[in-house]
Amino acid sequence: MISLYFFLCVIFTIAIGNLVIIFADPDSKIIYSNWILIINSLVAAGLASYAFLKNRENIDENKENILLTIGLVFWFIANIIWAYYEVVLDIVSPVPSLADFFLLSAYIFLIYRLMIIRKKLSYIIDKKIMYLMLVLTGLFLAYILNLTLDLAQTSNFRGVMLFIVTIAYPTLNSILTVLAITILLGIKNEKHHLVPWVCELIGFLAIVVGDSWFAIIVLTTFVEQLWISTLLLSAHYLLIAGGLIWYLRYSIKWKSKDLAFKIVVRMKKRRPNNKIIFTSITVISLVLFSSVYLGNGFENGGNTSWLIKKNPITEKSLLTPIGGAEGQQNFHKEFVVGAIIPFTGSYSSIGKPVKVALEKAEHDVNKYFEKMNSSSRFNLVMANSKSSPEDSLEAIKQLHSIGAKIIVGPATSTAVLGAKEYADTNDIILISYSSTSPLLSISGDNLFRLVPDDINQGKVIAKRMIDDGIKVVVPMWRGDIYGNELYKSTKYQFEKLGGKIEEGINYKPHTGKFATSLHRINFIMWNKDLERLDKIVDEAIKKYGNKSVGDFLISYDEVTPILIQSSMYHSLGNIRWYGSDSIAQNHHTTKNIDSALFAIKTNFSNPLYSIDTKSPKIHELIEMLERELHDGGSITYPAIAYDSFWISSLSLYTNSTNSYLVDHKNSSKNPFKDIVSKTTESFDNGISGKIQLNDAGDRIGEDYDFWRISKDPLKSHYVWKTESHSGGSSH
Repeated sequence: MISLYFFLCVIFTIAIGNLVIIFADPDSKIIYSNWILIINSLVAAGLASYAFLKNRENIDENKENILLTIGLVFWFIANIIWAYYEVVLDIVSPVPSLADFFLLSAYIFLIYRLMIIRKKLSYIIDKKIMYLMLVLTGLFLAYILNLTLDLAQTSNFRGVMLFIVTIAYPTLNSILTVLAITILLGIKNEKHHLVPWVCELIGFLAIVVGDSWFAIIVLTTFVEQLWISTLLLSAHYLLIAGGLIWYLRYSIKWKSKDLAFKIVVRMKKRRPNNKIIFTSITVISLVLFSSVYLGNGFENGGNTSWLIKKNPITEKSLLTPIGGAEGQQNFHKEFVVGAIIPFTGSYSSIGKPVKVALEKAEHDVNKYFEKMNSSSRFNLVMANSKSSPEDSLEAIKQLHSIGAKIIVGPATSTAVLGAKEYADTNDIILISYSSTSPLLSISGDNLFRLVPDDINQGKVIAKRMIDDGIKVVVPMWRGDIYGNELYKSTKYQFEKLGGKIEEGINYKPHTGKFATSLHRINFIMWNKDLERLDKIVDEAIKKYGNKSVGDFLISYDEVTPILIQSSMYHSLGNIRWYGSDSIAQNHHTTKNIDSALFAIKTNFSNPLYSIDTKSPKIHELIEMLERELHDGGSITYPAIAYDSFWISSLSLYTNSTNSYLVDHKNSSKNPFKDIVSKTTESFDNGISGKIQLNDAGDRIGEDYDFWRISKDPLKSHYVWKTESHSGGSSH
């Protein structure tokens, strides 16, 4: 009965601890996951050290304790190093890394410990059971090996090391598990030894699944669920800690003066009854149920029934429930300006910079109206698009429910497509700061885009390639409304100028945030596509020569693992690379040395709409981005988002005062849309330059800068810098 009560406590502790990770928003999951792993591994290592110190008189048994202590201490150190890569540096760890060294070294001590314990047991395991375990373990490892080998690139040192590291963890964990099972079978009748070994065995099974989770990710490409691996790894440490607590309670000789002894004695006096056990089971069941059920709502952006709101009057950040009453002060007339931002998903790299820009715009707009002695105030309310059309639709519904008539965003064309029909049906105005697909250039709808569409970008990219002497291009592009249309536009323009587009790779975009811990999985996930791309490029080089062949990449944040992994292919690194506006200024490519070096080696050039960089306000925004995000590289789309908030606010104010004389003869069915159009074209306080719109509500302009990565000689890190200007006159 006591052992059942003990296991319920361990499970309850694991469930409570993991709720911190489950209910964290996606950007915070990495931080909380690392903290939980560090804390749990510290607890396990601390208890192992304590057991070693308390039992130091028993030299024979203490040899096993010291081996366990060293192994757990190494794991603890590895978790700290891994967190340093992920949280502090925000980069992919090297392969192999220092963290891998400590993690793999720990297995030497842990496996040796189990072998010593197994040797002491006189129990001879049944051959049938032993064969069954070996067969099952062999099948599991063969599957992992086959999957990894099929996807791995082993033609160079880095690829070989990645392959070895990837299969090392499940292999070593399987060895630990088999040894633990044989020991458990040998002591199954020894109650006091049985409980800690059950904990240890379940812990090993947890890390077998956790370290092999990449197989599920590769097979499903459902990278959003990577955090489940962390839940299993953190549970593993708590299970070992639980086993050590039981060991300390029943197997260590205590002195009456020890504080721990007094606690143990008090615990022994408390005998659990059936009512306590029933209550514990009920609570644990509810916790686990809520973890699975509610975790789906919090995955990728938090509970979808909440919006992120910043009140400019109280200057406090808070959460506003959907449908909740808006707190208003009597002397202020308040307006809601919605914003749909990709805080998570495959284009999350611009989420935080855009958020900073919008919050600055909110502050500046309200200061402007305050100086005018106006009672009007404008509240920014943000929702997460998660870079997906489905979540963008949910986001616009949330914002509409609290009264948003005009919304800044969504960012991507795919996300805009998801929200557009709802916006048109409900007379909601969308002002996108980065959507560029020509398919969304529709006259008469409620969408405004403060960037030119990709007919212009395709023309600029094609001309640049021809000017560089490129005759043949091998493309690799996202298979969505953005990637497909930019590819078509560039192909048409390039062939019109006499170039040739070879068959390329049209890939289905994986979901998820392509940064830090996801990179190692991404390496494996991209190998198949890159291997095909390399073969096509190699054939093109044989025909035309490497100086006449270029690669054209259209991607979002997955650009970083693509560039890192491309460095392993000879032909891909032997030609010039060109990218798109969604890649320029991406900070992950400059933070990761391998991707930055490959970009420099291939002269990776990316066009981006040119904005006015002479405005004093834009330098204020750059300084704010550097101060708050320690990265001032991404500025173009944040600057356009800043202007979008101003236009939204001024349009709402104009609409409320009826100060615009609308031409009813030429007006649309939505008079507010006409106000937005007129406000946009008369807006002179923008930091992105003068805005002119075509009939579809898209910005007119062919001015583009080309951005490349270079090394800053003063700061010794990699930065994005403008390489050249293309198009008409500069802003």
